[in-house]
Amino acid sequence: MSENTEVKNVKNDNVLEVKDLSVIYKTDERTVYAVSHINFALKEREAIGLVGETGAGKTTTALSIMRLLPERTGKVTGGEILLHGENLLDFPKDRMRMARGEQISMIFQDPMSALNPVISVGDQILESLEIHNHDNKTKAELDARVDELFELVGIPANRKVEYPHQFSGGMKQRIVIAIALACEPEVLIADEPTTALDVTIQAQVLALMEELRDKLGMAMIMITHDLGIVAETCDKVAVMYAGEIIEMGSLVDIFEGENHHPYTVGLFNAIPNLEVETERLSPIDGMMPDPADLPPGCNFAPRCPYATDACNAGTPEAVEVNPGHTIACLRFREGK
Repeated sequence: MSENTEVKNVKNDNVLEVKDLSVIYKTDERTVYAVSHINFALKEREAIGLVGETGAGKTTTALSIMRLLPERTGKVTGGEILLHGENLLDFPKDRMRMARGEQISMIFQDPMSALNPVISVGDQILESLEIHNHDNKTKAELDARVDELFELVGIPANRKVEYPHQFSGGMKQRIVIAIALACEPEVLIADEPTTALDVTIQAQVLALMEELRDKLGMAMIMITHDLGIVAETCDKVAVMYAGEIIEMGSLVDIFEGENHHPYTVGLFNAIPNLEVETERLSPIDGMMPDPADLPPGCNFAPRCPYATDACNAGTPEAVEVNPGHTIACLRFREGK
């Protein structure tokens, strides 16, 4: 009796859980298998980095969580996306619209296209506050919150009357961050937030996001192909390839551990080492497979230097090589 009571009283402190999520893009001509059976979870203040080459399924994962997949072609074919135990995929459209910005928010990849060029940046932040104005705050109170958000991201509040074209790329990104943080969401998704920025501004934006995550207590999903950004901002890492998470672990597991998926090894080998003079980097041979025509067995097998006939015959299941560190590769099966 006491054992059953203990089981029932176990607290799930995950803010967000993605369980067995699969997504396709379907047209009259072909079906693209963009995401396949991925799993991860986030606690308060925890950050996970989704890394991998272009086309790995990182942005599709984010759009699925936000319920922003293209209506005509994108479809979640399986799995759950749980926010405090409630499946976002079951939310009616009106409720999901309220969840966006208030509970889950997203910093989109390109600040140039994320902002409306004919509306002042202050009004674009104000719009989000008005949509989620459950406390019936006055216009003056909402304007004060806009000023506060500008100061929070390091922009003078008197610039709120200006338009996007009057700001630099770094400033635009700060405004996009302000919009995403306006309602203090519990989960922040950052999709390549520094791609369009120069190195100096990148560092400033990353430092700002880290500061705000600690201050507001948000969980964060950082989508990037830059392992340096992951090392600076994340607590754990999920390596994606051809729509699958092929390795996942803590920051220490991925950056300092001994066991790695061959693809993860390839990603690290492709990073230039400024302390060692080398003529060439070590790129991963081959190309990402066509997601509409995936190879049999392991998706990485055609590019893997360790591939055997067995790799082409069966899809590898994730193996826990040490607590919390999983690798989907036949080389790490028990007894191998």
